[in-house]
Amino acid sequence: MEDDLDQLGDPAWDLMNIERSMLVYNASIAKKIAKNFPYKGNLLEFGAGIGTIATLFKASKGLKPKCLEIDPNLKRILVDRGFKCYDNIQQIDELFDGVYTSNVLEHIEDDVHTLQQIRSVMKTQSNLVVYVPAFQCLYSSWDASVGHRRRYDKKELLLKLNSAGFEVIKIYYVDALGFFASFAARVFGYKKNYNLKDEKTVNYHVADKRILLLYDRLFYRISRLFDFIGFRYIFGKNILAVAKVKKGI
Repeated sequence: MEDDLDQLGDPAWDLMNIERSMLVYNASIAKKIAKNFPYKGNLLEFGAGIGTIATLFKASKGLKPKCLEIDPNLKRILVDRGFKCYDNIQQIDELFDGVYTSNVLEHIEDDVHTLQQIRSVMKTQSNLVVYVPAFQCLYSSWDASVGHRRRYDKKELLLKLNSAGFEVIKIYYVDALGFFASFAARVFGYKKNYNLKDEKTVNYHVADKRILLLYDRLFYRISRLFDFIGFRYIFGKNILAVAKVKKGI
C-alpha cells in the first residue's frame, strides 16, 4: 500500500512524507502521549491518519490501539497495517481505557461536540490526550492551506475540554523552537508549491522533505532541551493536554 501512495492524493503523501522524515519528532510525541495510559489498556486513536502514532505505540509499548479515521484512503492504509479502524463514533460499541488525538481537532468546526462524542466512548476517569497547534495569533496561510480552522490558546482548550465533560490534569506547550517557525509562516506567508511526479525536486504540501529532515535531526533536538528547562510553560508550537472524564457524567 505504501508503494502506491501516488494513487492516493495529497493527504497520504503528506502524512507519509512526515512519517518518513520526522522520526525523532514522531517518536517523541508518541512517548509523551503513551505515558498517560495504562500499560495494557484498550486505546483509541481519534483521527489516526496513516497510523504513524499507532504504529509507534505498537512498537514501543506492545499496545495496538484501535483507530477512527473518516478518510477512506487513509483508512485503507490503516487496515493494511493491521489496525482495526472505525469510520465514525456511531460505529463504536465499546468503552475505552483511553483516547488520544493528535493534530485533528483543529480541522473540526464543532470541536466541543466532537469532544463530547469522544467522551461517550470512554470509561469514567479514563484519560484523553489532546495534541493541537498552539496560539491563534500564529494562524497563517499555511494553517489555512492544510485545513486548520483554528489554533488553540491554553485557556480556550481548557474551557472546551471542561464544557465537554473533562477535567484537565495537565497542560503544557511542546516544541519551543517550532513557535518561531510558525511565526515565520505567519509573517512571511506560505506558498503551496509541489510536484508529486518529480521526487528529486518535490516540495510537498506540508513542507519540503529536506526541511523536515533538518528540523527533525537538528532543530527539534534543541527544541526538546528548551522544553525540558521550562519553556513548555511559556510557549511552543503545540499544546498537549491530558484530561480525565469527569465522575458522574
